[in-house]
Amino acid sequence: MKRSKIAIIATFMGSSLVLTGCEPLTSDDFMQKLFPNPWDALAVFLAFVLLLIAVFFFAYKPVKNLLKKRGDYVENKIKDAETRELESQKLLDEANEEVKVKKIEAMDIVEKAKGEALQERNAILEKAKEEKQAELEKAKEEIAQEIEASKDEIHREIVSVAIGVSSKVLEREVSEKDNEKLIDSFIDDLKESK
Repeated sequence: MKRSKIAIIATFMGSSLVLTGCEPLTSDDFMQKLFPNPWDALAVFLAFVLLLIAVFFFAYKPVKNLLKKRGDYVENKIKDAETRELESQKLLDEANEEVKVKKIEAMDIVEKAKGEALQERNAILEKAKEEKQAELEKAKEEIAQEIEASKDEIHREIVSVAIGVSSKVLEREVSEKDNEKLIDSFIDDLKESK
C-alpha cells in the first residue's frame, strides 16, 4: 500500500515536471504553487460562492419545490385512497345489511305463501268434505224417497191384490172410490205400525 502511494506521488511529481518544462522546482516555486496568490484565492472563493448561490436558486429550490409538490401529491393520493376505502367499506357493509334484510323479507314472503297455501288447501279440503257430505245426504234422501216410493208401490200392489182377492171372495165388485179409500187406509195403518 505504501509503495502504491509512493508510486502515485512520484508519478504526479514527474508529470508536473513534464508540464513545467522539465525544470526542477525550487522551494519558492513549490511554496508559490502550494499557496497561491491570496487575490487569486479570493477570486476563486467568490466564484465558488456565486456558483453555490446560482445552483441554490436555479437548481436546488426548483428541485426542492418539485419534490415537495410530488410529496404533497402522493400524500393526497394516499388520503384519497384511504377515504375511498372507508367509503367502499361503508357501502359494502350497507349492501351486506340490505342483503340480510332482503333475505329475511324473502323468507317471510315464503313462509307467508306457505301459510296461505296451507290455509287454501285446508279450505279446499273442507269444501270437498262439505260437498261430499251434501252429496251423501242427497243420496240418502233420494234412497229414502225411493224406498218410500217402493214401499208405497208395494203397498198399493198388496192392497190391490188383497181387494182383488176380497172381491172375488165377496163376489162383488168394489167401486173405484171404495178401492182408493181402502188403499189409503191400509197405507196409513202400515205407517202407524212402523
